[in-house]
Amino acid sequence: MKCEIIRDLLPTYVDGLTSMESNAEIETHIERCKECSELLRKMNAEIEVGCSEKNTESIAPFRKLNKRILQASLATLSICIIIVTAYFYFFEFGWKVNSDDMDIQYSYSDHRIQIEFTLTDGKVLNAWPDRHSFFGNIKFTECYPSVLDDRGEYPNQFSYGVDIENLETEDLFQGDAVMELHFADKTEKIDLKEIAQELKLE
Repeated sequence: MKCEIIRDLLPTYVDGLTSMESNAEIETHIERCKECSELLRKMNAEIEVGCSEKNTESIAPFRKLNKRILQASLATLSICIIIVTAYFYFFEFGWKVNSDDMDIQYSYSDHRIQIEFTLTDGKVLNAWPDRHSFFGNIKFTECYPSVLDDRGEYPNQFSYGVDIENLETEDLFQGDAVMELHFADKTEKIDLKEIAQELKLE
């Protein structure tokens, strides 16, 4: 079969539309003719490039879509983190209390000295006592009231009790028991000895 005929049939051959007999003739000719073989190779290469470009074009929108979904997810996550952080700051943990906004009262009952802390600026009082010492250190923060708050009827109050029933008199008045109260503007110390004297427990 002449080269001109083979070259006319090659596009149909490449598309898989020629008959088995034609395929046999074309393939026999291709094995013997370098020019037709090279033409077939180029045609197949062009088809592969075309398919690759089409695949790239079809995949590109999905890549863009996935990128947009990722960006939207990260933006949503960032907003959620900001909202949760803001909630805990303004309605849970809060900021340090100013000492001028704290009223402190002492009382004694049933061998127990009770120290009542009341926040007077209308906000919720958070107390963070350190239980590792006998008398303790307390850090105070305040926050806004929340509908989710379950701290009782008086969320602006905190009570701290010291049981002195098993303490000897000299232990009570030796002056070693000192509580540190940490406020925004200062650290204030409360001496158990001074409280006991004020409550006339000597």
